[in-house]
Amino acid sequence: MKTAFSILLLFATNVFASCELTPSQQSIVHFSYSYGAPHDFGLTMVAIAMEESDLGRYRINLQDPSVSSWGVTVSKAIKKLGWRDTPFNRNRAAQLMLNDIYFSAGLALETLLWWNDVRDGDWRRVVESYNAGYGSNKEYVSRIIENINTIKQCKWLEEY
Repeated sequence: MKTAFSILLLFATNVFASCELTPSQQSIVHFSYSYGAPHDFGLTMVAIAMEESDLGRYRINLQDPSVSSWGVTVSKAIKKLGWRDTPFNRNRAAQLMLNDIYFSAGLALETLLWWNDVRDGDWRRVVESYNAGYGSNKEYVSRIIENINTIKQCKWLEEY
């Protein structure tokens, strides 16, 4: 019996097998890359958007809860905004992350840069920490690497 995760992974793999993207997904690819590239996180930002939201198609995860193409937690947005953590403010922060791609991308990049300092530039540990904090999630890193390979093979960016 397949687990929900393996079915989701199979679905995610098949979604990008043809290398075809919607115009909206293409926009997220180029935005993510251009936003992260000045900090050497361009491909990483695109790969995270692939993993977290299918390149912007599913920008809400009620389990975390996280919002945006990069799966940023609502609690991170509340902290950044300096708001009290109340149900109403969580809703406001989530809506802001959905409405303002620059705010959301900024939170994602800020998180990567913070972990980059904490992890002394070890890219694998930075990506793992983006997802698991001080915990461990080697599978997440493997999926991000697979996503980067897909980005390059599909030639979604002129640079590759």
